[in-house]
Amino acid sequence: MINKRSAGAIRVKSETKDNILMSTVAFVFFVNFLLLSNVILDTNPVMEELAILGWMLLFLGASPVTLSILSLRTHGTTSLNRNGIYAIVRHPMYVGGMVMFLSHICFGQHWAVTLSTVVGVCSCYLLIRSEERRLADTFGGDYSRYMREVPGVNFASGAIRFLRRPPDR
Repeated sequence: MINKRSAGAIRVKSETKDNILMSTVAFVFFVNFLLLSNVILDTNPVMEELAILGWMLLFLGASPVTLSILSLRTHGTTSLNRNGIYAIVRHPMYVGGMVMFLSHICFGQHWAVTLSTVVGVCSCYLLIRSEERRLADTFGGDYSRYMREVPGVNFASGAIRFLRRPPDR
């Protein structure tokens, strides 16, 4: 049985881990920025087709991030948000961030960019898992229901489920 003191310690440990992961994501983004701006290495694209794919991935990743920010601004952050993009996928910001990280590989086409991108994407994934636990603790059964109805990161499945759901009455 967990008492209040140990529950608080667990929460602090989880928050510290999340802060480290968020710092890692920010640091990797900064490193990729330096790498892609040729400050450290020559990472000019060798294959222009991959650079074009990189722009497409960057736009594709920025879209859910932008939509989630708009949804959170409209509906707030104090209750479980199931509106807008959150009706399709539970973690649009993280998924968008991971897709934008993948665009860096196409722009840089260098092993160092690929390595730092893998670290960034893995950090985002670990943040998703941590957020799932935190939201389940915060919202309980409502979040469990939301997890059954809306996929965490799969946009295709979420869009299909969204289109098939019965209209609200």
